[in-house]
Amino acid sequence: MVFKKRRRNLKIILLTVLIVLIAVLGWLYYQSEQLKSRADSLLKYGDAVNALASYKKAQSIFPLRWDLSADISGAQLVLKSNQDYDQISEFAELQEPPPLSNLPSAHLAPNELFVPVLMYHHIRKNPMPNNAVWAALNVSPDQLDQQLLYLSLHNYNTITLDELSDALDGKISLLPNSIVITFDDGYRNFYDNAFPLLKKYHMKSVQFVITQVVGIPAYLTWDQIIEMDRSGLVEVGAHTRHHPNLPDLSQSAIIDEIKGSKMDLEQHLKHPVNWFAYPYGSYSPFIMQTVKDAGFKGAASTVYGTNQRKNNLYLFPRIMVDGRFSLDNIARRIQK
Repeated sequence: MVFKKRRRNLKIILLTVLIVLIAVLGWLYYQSEQLKSRADSLLKYGDAVNALASYKKAQSIFPLRWDLSADISGAQLVLKSNQDYDQISEFAELQEPPPLSNLPSAHLAPNELFVPVLMYHHIRKNPMPNNAVWAALNVSPDQLDQQLLYLSLHNYNTITLDELSDALDGKISLLPNSIVITFDDGYRNFYDNAFPLLKKYHMKSVQFVITQVVGIPAYLTWDQIIEMDRSGLVEVGAHTRHHPNLPDLSQSAIIDEIKGSKMDLEQHLKHPVNWFAYPYGSYSPFIMQTVKDAGFKGAASTVYGTNQRKNNLYLFPRIMVDGRFSLDNIARRIQK
C-alpha cells in the first residue's frame, strides 16, 4: 500500500513538473514571438539596428527557434546595405569560368538546346577597382551598352526563361542565336543603368530579387520592380527572402526562404513567379525539391555551360559576365 502511494505521489510530482515545464516553455516562446513581431515591424520601417537586436534577444530567450537565424541574417544584410551604398557586402554568385582554350563542348545531345544564359550582378562603375572580387562583379554601363550593341548587331535574340522552358517542352521554336540575360540580387543600379539600355535595344532580361531587402537604398523598390515587370522586358524571379547560404539553414528555414520569396513577389506582381536562383549557387537535393514543391518551373545555378535540357531545368547552367572580360572574350563564350 505504501509503495503504491509513493508511486502515485511520484506520478503527481512528475506530471506537475511537466505541466510547469510546458507552461514555462510556452511563456518563453510567447515572449520570443512578441519580440520577433516587434523586430519584423522595425525592419519593415527600416530600423535594422533595433530589429537585429530584437531578433537576437528573441533567439536568446528561446534558443530552440532555428527560424530566427534567417531573420537575423536578413537584418544584418539590411544593416550593411544601409551603412554605405558603395560598400555593400557582396552577396554574389561567383563563378570560375574556364579559359577560352578549354571551353566545354557545344555539341548538343538529343533534346538539348544551345542557349547561353548570361549572369550579371552590379551594373555600375566599380567603386573598388583594386579588389578582384568587385572587379569581377561590377560591369560598367558603358560595358553593358557595348555588349548589348554586339548582341544586336550579331542578330542575337533575347528570350525569357518562360520562353526557354516552352521551347524545351516543344511548345515553341526559338529563333537562331537565342540567349537569356539574367541579373542577380535586385540592385538599384539595375533600374538606373541596365533597364534604360534594355529599353534602348528592346532586349528582354531576367531579374532575380531578394524580397526582404526591397526598398533598402541599394536595392530596387516595389514600384520599380512592378514597372519593369509590366514593361515586358524584365521577367522577375526569386532569389530567396534574405540571400542566406541555404545549406546552412534548417529545413523549415529553407522552406520559408524559398516559398516565402515566391509568395512575396506574387503578392506584389499579381501573377505567378516561375523562376528561382540559388544564393551563392549553393544547393542540395532537399533544396532542389523544395524549389520544385514551391511551384517554380526551374532554378538558375552557377554551373558553367551553354546547353540547356528539360531534365536539368532546376540546375540550368549560366555564364557569369566578369567585369574584366573583353567583348571578344564574351563573344567567344556564347558562340555555338
